Amino acid sequence: MGDGYIISPVPQTEAELGQLGSSLGELETRVRGLVGASSGGKRLRDAVERFFIELSAARFHLGRRQGPRVVAIIGGTGTGKSTLLNRLLEATVSASSFRRTYTAGPVAVVGAGSHLPVGWGRMEPQDVAPAELPARGMNDRLLVVRVDHAMLGRIVLIDTPDLDGDQPAHHALADRAFRWAEGLVFLVTPEKYQMTELPPYYRLARRYGLAAVFVMNKADESAVVDDYAAQLRASHGIESPHVFCLARDDAAFDPPPEQALPALRQAIDALADAPRSASGVSTRVIDLFQRLRDQVLHPMLDARTEIDRVAAALRELTTPQPQINVTPVTQQLQRRLQQRSVLYLMGPQRLLDRVRQVPLMLARLPRHTWDLLRHGQLRVGQDDDGLPADDWQKNGPDFKLALVDQFSILQSRIDDLVRSSPAAEAWIAADPDGYSAARIAPTDAGRIAEEEVAELREWLTQRWNSTPRDTRVVQALLKVIPGGSKLVGLSEAAPYLLAVVVATHHAFFGPVDLLILGGYSLATWMTEKLSNEVAARARRTSVRMGERYTELAQRQIERTLEWMQHQAPERREIEQVLRQLEAMQDSLG
Repeated sequence: MGDGYIISPVPQTEAELGQLGSSLGELETRVRGLVGASSGGKRLRDAVERFFIELSAARFHLGRRQGPRVVAIIGGTGTGKSTLLNRLLEATVSASSFRRTYTAGPVAVVGAGSHLPVGWGRMEPQDVAPAELPARGMNDRLLVVRVDHAMLGRIVLIDTPDLDGDQPAHHALADRAFRWAEGLVFLVTPEKYQMTELPPYYRLARRYGLAAVFVMNKADESAVVDDYAAQLRASHGIESPHVFCLARDDAAFDPPPEQALPALRQAIDALADAPRSASGVSTRVIDLFQRLRDQVLHPMLDARTEIDRVAAALRELTTPQPQINVTPVTQQLQRRLQQRSVLYLMGPQRLLDRVRQVPLMLARLPRHTWDLLRHGQLRVGQDDDGLPADDWQKNGPDFKLALVDQFSILQSRIDDLVRSSPAAEAWIAADPDGYSAARIAPTDAGRIAEEEVAELREWLTQRWNSTPRDTRVVQALLKVIPGGSKLVGLSEAAPYLLAVVVATHHAFFGPVDLLILGGYSLATWMTEKLSNEVAARARRTSVRMGERYTELAQRQIERTLEWMQHQAPERREIEQVLRQLEAMQDSLG
């Protein structure tokens, strides 16, 4: 084709073209599956959207066998595309203005008995009533105008937005019209024929085998028209270009008949007879494959590689258990239980030393032991330290705040690690809501402390009002020892322990002697059991709190990983599409 591109052998028969169209449909399904498994960044989403537009355009050209030829008018700002359309049809169809751009979206003009190809441009068509003319293009739909004119019997004319406007959306719609066009009218002015936006479209028109007409509007001398033709020939490889021209309204220049408006109408009408280029359509498909590979699949592979790297770092992120110790909550309970323990309060050595000192022992009994054994209860207003009995419930450490702070630190470490990747930064910018939704509220960590401490306090409350085990043992033994009931009856006002000592001093009951003599080892064992029981319960709460925190931290890491996994499909899925793409391209070779 003379433009430096190597074109592989292409399908020539309608059956081969139909098979290629079917393969493109399968490819579209697989790519949509990849996109469904990936959020990606804005750049990738834009590339995917453009790929689908061009894929749809390729399938449109593959499936075209009959119907009016779609001809798009392409040009820059102020070149007069809408004005040219109106002059061609001798009617005010498309709105125009010399002050600013009026065509924000494509306007399709079809004959009274004709129609626009179904699905053209992948845009929603909207009919414009005659009373609403002239039509002003809209950037979110395709306006369709019906005009009864001889030119529209075999062609459909498309008025497009500017290629060089300051609105990227306008350029994107003009490019879309170009991709779907079956014939082209390139429109320039003496001020715009060297604009840099046009040469790529000249090249693509040749590459895709599109018949084109070249027009200079607002010409005021033949020299500039000739220079435009020379430029097309020398710089863009267009052999023997024929440039039509329309004179500026106030110019003295009068174009020759072969370049004037009537000749232009005939040339545009002749575009309907231009042969459809099967090689041009296949070249579109080859370019489409290359675009898919370069702008979609390879970036997805790169994203997957980056995801795997960051994911590995996240999985290696240590989540140490919080240094939480609930022992302070239980210390007052230990003191209280010791105060209610007969053997602890008396002390085993004190018990043996004072066996024969009944009067003095009675006077020296600790107040808590006296209250416990005489009345069966303790003073509950204050403990020995002058603190309220439930002070342990009000002045403990703030475990909730500790866990919230530690979990917030973990989230900061995760965020720093993720944002260390430029790709991940782009993903976060593209999907801030999704990234935020992956973060667990730090209050969930605080709730762990609340629940575990509440359970511990419930246990402490139950133990607070219970009788220690050693006191219960002494009371139970007195009930089963022969004569034990008589001990109680000797002095109902005296504490049980005092009655035991009195009985031992006078040697009334031998079995009670054994109880007292063995009291030293019994007291030691009971005191250790008491201390160990409370300490074990505290350790259990601390361990459980740490385990639940670690589980929550791991869940935070997994949710971050899950969000990242959505940024790109799995590697094997991308490679499957690449293999299908290679097989399809080989079939074109």
